[in-house]
Amino acid sequence: MVYKKIKFKILFYSPLFFFLYSCFDCEKWTDNLEKDECELVVLQRPGIKDQFFNFKGIHPVTGESCDCVSRTSYRWWDLYKDKIEIGDTIIKRKGELIFYIHKKDTTLTFNWECK
Repeated sequence: MVYKKIKFKILFYSPLFFFLYSCFDCEKWTDNLEKDECELVVLQRPGIKDQFFNFKGIHPVTGESCDCVSRTSYRWWDLYKDKIEIGDTIIKRKGELIFYIHKKDTTLTFNWECK
């Protein structure tokens, strides 16, 4: 009898726990994504075997060499790496949840959505 009560509690509360945990986790992840920034004119795309979003190029304002490597945002940014070509400008501003890809004649805008 005691075993059935414990089993019922586990089956009843587990989905509720995972539902609430996933909401909290997504909000926490969103806070981390806001902290990242990247401004880069793409000169080199990552290799096929690269695990992280690893574009290299120059900063559009300073002209200094830089890269856009992020251990936080790479999963989000990686969704759009097939749309990025050499010569494009990638922009993710600190405090924003928008990822921009500026092409010669078009700007692609991708908003982060907590799902």
